[in-house]
Amino acid sequence: MRGPVSGAILFGLSKVLTQLLLPGLQTQHGLQRAIRKNRERGAARPPKALLRSFDFREEARPDGSLFHLTRRDSAPAPVHLLYLHGGAFVFDMQPIQYGLVSGLLNHIVADMTLVNYPLAPEATWRKSIAFAREIYLETAARLGARTLVVTGDSAGGGLALLMTQALRDAGDPLPAALVLFSPVFDLSASGDDQAALERRDPSITRALIRHVAELWAPGLDPRDPRISALFADQSGLPPTLLFTGDREVLESDALRLKRRNPDVDHRSYAEMAHVFPIGGTREGAHALREAADFVRRHTGSRGGL
Repeated sequence: MRGPVSGAILFGLSKVLTQLLLPGLQTQHGLQRAIRKNRERGAARPPKALLRSFDFREEARPDGSLFHLTRRDSAPAPVHLLYLHGGAFVFDMQPIQYGLVSGLLNHIVADMTLVNYPLAPEATWRKSIAFAREIYLETAARLGARTLVVTGDSAGGGLALLMTQALRDAGDPLPAALVLFSPVFDLSASGDDQAALERRDPSITRALIRHVAELWAPGLDPRDPRISALFADQSGLPPTLLFTGDREVLESDALRLKRRNPDVDHRSYAEMAHVFPIGGTREGAHALREAADFVRRHTGSRGGL
């Protein structure tokens, strides 16, 4: 989709925002410094505006925590969203990511569980995936897998597909659908088109992806299918919707996954950057409406906002 926002303006704004929120990420030293500051802040809590319509409950677990958002309507929500946040597998939930959470909940009649999974370098991929899978299976046992939609952005989007592949391999019940925003599927950043995309991307670089791989999966080949979902078996998965912008390095991951699995529904937005629905643009609102339609179609829900 092409919209009215100027790519050059969006690039500049995103570049400034990235430098303010997470400076120095292109070196391992800078990444480690940013992680230390992130740990001091901890996971961001929901904004007051969201809490006017939702009850919030935090649940501590030995390896992480859960944030439960429950609608204050009297009738039970027909859909439950399991959200895996982005942050390069190393950063806690950040305030800006509630733009995506609120956007989804403004378009879909649903409750949501935000999964604060174990992060690198304190934990590696095994614990992250195992924790997400444990929470998914508990929620599926309680509510039924066909009411569940797993959603995530960036690293959380990649983790969502890895978790779902693990569920399939174990013969566990699968969610009704996946809705993923700018997901990372290849920790080797080995796409032939990624050098060109990097010059247009204001926030993500191939170096950052590779540095993260060293922390989240030390000693492992970054093309290992257990950590890079692109290289895993793509058969037998639930309906999957991907959103990317053509100004991001991770557009390559979505394009390559689509070639490996033509059943994937990939929506590419011209001039948009990483996880663009967070930003409140017209394109972002359009993507959220598309996501809501996809969720209703695959859960049988008639609810809409």
